[in-house]
Amino acid sequence: MAKTLLILRHAKSSWAEAEKSDKDRALKAKGISDIVNTARNFAPKVQGLDLIITSSANRAVHTAILFAETIGFPHDKIRIDPMVYQADEGELQEIIRSLPDAHQCVMVVGHNPTLTYLANRFVPNQINELPTSGLVGVEFDINGWSELSADKVNSVFRSFDW
Repeated sequence: MAKTLLILRHAKSSWAEAEKSDKDRALKAKGISDIVNTARNFAPKVQGLDLIITSSANRAVHTAILFAETIGFPHDKIRIDPMVYQADEGELQEIIRSLPDAHQCVMVVGHNPTLTYLANRFVPNQINELPTSGLVGVEFDINGWSELSADKVNSVFRSFDW
């Protein structure tokens, strides 16, 4: 049985409102357009999506919602996890490893550098920086999320050039 992990960096956000905290920053119009395009382009590859786990930062939650709406994914299957906001790649991997095995395809929406480091644990060609709205999909030959490992990778796809 295979499991698929989708790693999605939040869309382009705004630094225009200096009084807002990092966690409260909103998406730019370009970011909204980019994430909708990413979702449209990859809708066929993510049709088996069971769960979206997102950072609690405004820009990540908005990205997750826009992606979900674009592909017709139900909002009640989006889980906001405050731990994702400041997790390092090892902590994020543990969050993924603790998922119920009933989920076959899971998306994590978060931030750099953590998502780049996480993706680089599994991809054959290292990513310098996962771009905003960048998506990496990794299919694993595993029965349970606790088995998540680089030596179990079947295939990789991405929404950007290496």
